[in-house]
Amino acid sequence: MEKLKVLLIILVVSSIGLGASLFLVALSSEPKESPVELLVEIITVGLPAEVPFFIPLATLQFLFTVLASVVGVIYFLVLPEIRSYNAPNPKQAVGGAVGMVMKTLNLEEQKVIEVLRLHNGKYLQKYITKESELSKLKTHRIVARLSERGLVQVTKKGNTNEVSLTDWFFNAMKE
Repeated sequence: MEKLKVLLIILVVSSIGLGASLFLVALSSEPKESPVELLVEIITVGLPAEVPFFIPLATLQFLFTVLASVVGVIYFLVLPEIRSYNAPNPKQAVGGAVGMVMKTLNLEEQKVIEVLRLHNGKYLQKYITKESELSKLKTHRIVARLSERGLVQVTKKGNTNEVSLTDWFFNAMKE
């Protein structure tokens, strides 16, 4: 919300600046009427004919600069996810195939993979549930999705499952 306030302030200030510059340009042409009448004339008719050509051109340049600034503000303040889309995640300091795979996983799936990586690629599902702070059902569904993708193997161990990273994925993560 604060970013939008900054954007609004910049838009208002730039609009006021543009209006003031147009008004000052019109006043500099030594009008024969009062400034209020001149302002009404500018709004209804446009700039007087006595205004030199380069002054509206400079005003147009100012307008384009303001528009470019507004686009930049929107890009960097309102849409920060565009800026950081390709930025590497510090938690995943791995590249190559593993990095590509990790980009396709959602945060909960990444948590499960991270827990497995911390325990040498093999861990009981009930402990994964506790360490990843997910519910049993959520962990079960995530492990099933990862298994379908070929990232983990599930082996029945008593009343729980032993989840292990597949060899290719685990070896690629160690590199």
